[in-house]
Amino acid sequence: MHGVQMIIFEERLAETVVDRVCDVCKESVMTDVGEGRVAEFGELKAKWGYDSKEDGNTYHLDLCESCFKVALFALKDHKRSLFMFDDDENNLPDETFGLNSARC
Repeated sequence: MHGVQMIIFEERLAETVVDRVCDVCKESVMTDVGEGRVAEFGELKAKWGYDSKEDGNTYHLDLCESCFKVALFALKDHKRSLFMFDDDENNLPDETFGLNSARC
């Protein structure tokens, strides 16, 4: 006796990310990789809680590499201005400011 094979089909729709844009300059952050596309972006996020002046506010910005660098340089400059007269040079930002790990 042969077994009976049952195949059941159902059509399903799936959302697919086709583009993602920088919240500052509105340029795409998508890069072609092989036959597909991937998003390469930086994020600036904040979630403020109780007793903060921003209590209850959340922020999220997707940034292209160029706009991310602008934000990073602005923060470096701000830190430099806060500690420019400090005797401890370790408080001054360097080229690794904010970097978690070096490239392999």
